Amino acid sequence: MPPSVNLLIIADHASNYIPKKYNNLGLEKKDVFTHKAYDPGIKELAINLSNKLNSQLVLGQYSRLLIDCNRDEDDPTLISAISDRKLILGNKKITKQEKKYRINKMYRPYHEKIKKKILENKINMIISLHSFNPIFKGKKRFLKYGILSNQDRRLSDLILNELKKGKKIVGDNEPYKGSLIGDTLYKHALKRGIHHSLIEIRNDLLSNFKKIDQVSNLMYRVINKSIKSISITL
Repeated sequence: MPPSVNLLIIADHASNYIPKKYNNLGLEKKDVFTHKAYDPGIKELAINLSNKLNSQLVLGQYSRLLIDCNRDEDDPTLISAISDRKLILGNKKITKQEKKYRINKMYRPYHEKIKKKILENKINMIISLHSFNPIFKGKKRFLKYGILSNQDRRLSDLILNELKKGKKIVGDNEPYKGSLIGDTLYKHALKRGIHHSLIEIRNDLLSNFKKIDQVSNLMYRVINKSIKSISITL
């Protein structure tokens, strides 16, 4: 990686951890190991890729069912009572006191850690990693990767083009839109003018360590080429 680039990799939904006192928020144990609770495979990919790129790394520590760290504090979906059309009983009648507790205990420390990493390491590039389900509302998703961006497309366009050159099945602001006001990249990258991109990977491509390493090698090559194209302007 060029010496002018100080990269931070983040993974908002890396963890499915729910403290015992919440009793899985009323869900069956199996639900905690699905996309409802976290992004399967992303923690392992983020660690693997960060080691290859010698980057800084921040991982979410709690399940998004408790609180979604990729939302603004005022977003109505910060703590959702429904996830993937399933009722989350533990969130249905959440008190103001409990919401405040989760924000202070689970949400703000994550964002403070990102802020600290940016300031202490002079971060000038952030990549956010997420994964998505291969089937959505009963329909198969043929996309393997998605590159999401908001107003600043400098890095996203380069990564997107590199994946297309390799004939990868990739979406531009698919399978989700990259225009969520107040999300992590909006808060820490866009508002600071830091180069950034959000990369979505279909989670069946991350189902074991061999596949994770294959995706990591691909992303290493793609990100390295993209970084070299952009580092001149940093």
